[in-house]
Amino acid sequence: MFQRARTDDQINERKQDIIKATQELYKTLTFRQITFTKISEKTNIARSTIYNYYLNKEEIFLDILKEYYLSINDEINKKLLSEKLTKKEIIDVFTNIFLKYYDLLVINSLYIEQIEYVCSQERLNKFKLSVKPLFVNLNNMLRFQFSNIDEKLSHFFIQGFFSITFGIAPACSPIQKQKIAMQKAGTYYEFDKKEFIKFSLSLLFSCIPN
Repeated sequence: MFQRARTDDQINERKQDIIKATQELYKTLTFRQITFTKISEKTNIARSTIYNYYLNKEEIFLDILKEYYLSINDEINKKLLSEKLTKKEIIDVFTNIFLKYYDLLVINSLYIEQIEYVCSQERLNKFKLSVKPLFVNLNNMLRFQFSNIDEKLSHFFIQGFFSITFGIAPACSPIQKQKIAMQKAGTYYEFDKKEFIKFSLSLLFSCIPN
C-alpha cells in the first residue's frame, strides 16, 4: 500500500525514486516525450502526488544535473587532488569523466535553457549553490596540479570547462533533423566522442603554461 512520505528521509527517498524513473525513461525517450504520467507509470507514485515534490519535469532534470555535477566533483576529489599528474594524464581523466556522464553534456546543450527558464528563481538559486563545490574543486585542482597558474587564468579555465560541457554533444550527437540538414548541406562529419572530447580538453589545457 502506498504511504505518504512524512520524514525528510522518506521525502528524499521518494524524490530519488522519481529521479531514477526519469533517468530510465530518458534512455529511450527524448526530454520532450517525458511526462509526469510516464514517470508515474514507472513508479508507484501517483501523477498528482509527484506535484508534491516537483512542479514540473524541468525541476526533476535540474536535480539530475545536480547529481551529475556532484558526481564529477567526487571524481575530481578521488583522481586529481591526491597526486600530481601530467597534462595528458589529467586530460585522460576528464575525457573518461565526460564519457561516463555524457547525458549531462546532452542535457546541457539541448535543454538547459528551457530547464532554467521554467524552474523558479528559488530553485535555480538552490541548484547553483548546490553545485558550487565543483567550481571550488576545479580551482583547487588547478592550483594543486599547476602551482603557477594565476587567478585570472584559473577563472578563464573554469568558464571554458563549463563551455565545453555545452558544446560537445551538438558536434558528436546532433538530433536527427540537424544531422539530415547538415548531410544535405555537405557539412556533416561524424565525430568519435572520445576523440572529440579529448581534442576539446586539449585545446582548453593548452592555455595553461607547462
